[in-house]
Amino acid sequence: MSNPIAFSTLACPEWTAETVIQQAAAFGYQALEWRGGPQGHVSPATPPAQLAALQRQQREAGLFALAVTAYSSFVSDQPAERQASLDDLRRHCDVAAALGAAYVRAFAGELPPGVPPEAVYDQIARGLEDAAAYAQGLGLAIALEPHDDFVRSAVVAPILRRVDHPALSVIWDVGNTYSSGEAPADSLNLLRSRLAYVQIKDGRGQGGDWRLTDVGVGDVPLAWVLDQLLSCGYRGAFSVEWERAWHPELAPAMVALPAARRALSGWLAAARTGSLRTRPLTPTVPGAGG
Repeated sequence: MSNPIAFSTLACPEWTAETVIQQAAAFGYQALEWRGGPQGHVSPATPPAQLAALQRQQREAGLFALAVTAYSSFVSDQPAERQASLDDLRRHCDVAAALGAAYVRAFAGELPPGVPPEAVYDQIARGLEDAAAYAQGLGLAIALEPHDDFVRSAVVAPILRRVDHPALSVIWDVGNTYSSGEAPADSLNLLRSRLAYVQIKDGRGQGGDWRLTDVGVGDVPLAWVLDQLLSCGYRGAFSVEWERAWHPELAPAMVALPAARRALSGWLAAARTGSLRTRPLTPTVPGAGG
């Protein structure tokens, strides 16, 4: 399927997993990005029979699992902590395999105060390479999310260069990189050769002034991004990340998710016919460096 539209279950923490599937199908989505971890809809503690039932329900609803999110971190100076994170990431790979997902979403971690990214690149790379080898054995791939201190694509790219493994790819969260002050054209150039899929969110401002908005009404040049991706042959998924679990003031999923899908579908249709005529907006964050 070319360019399926998914959403992250971060959008609907109050729903059961069964309700997630029912509503995703009703809204016209094709795939799901399942949130893992202790507060997610699925986790390594989910019984195998329940995972099998969810996988069957997805298939019957015409959906598939895009990814399972694991909250990994490889920045600690304690080997035991990094090993524990790797073990948890592998267990989430098992969950993803049971759901029929293609990816496990992973994070490099949040740096301790005073530690620069270059000080931990090698240990992050080792952890992700080990995880990628395990994922590959299950027919999956690890998808690294630029986030926290590694939100800028320019800071993530050195990790990707260190891990030349076919089962390690990267997610482009367009809103996150834009909010950090990185120009979308720069993000695209740095990440597109290793893209797993693209996350969609919108907002206004950058840096400490960043505020989430409904998809299509913020400053993030999402239409331009979709046009550029399709122009260079991108056929992967677009996943709406509506962060209601972190921001309960946002509109409920019942309102936000159908609206986001309509916006995405409209842009994709226009991009395929060549009728999108947009230019990227270049964010400016005082003091933002590469």
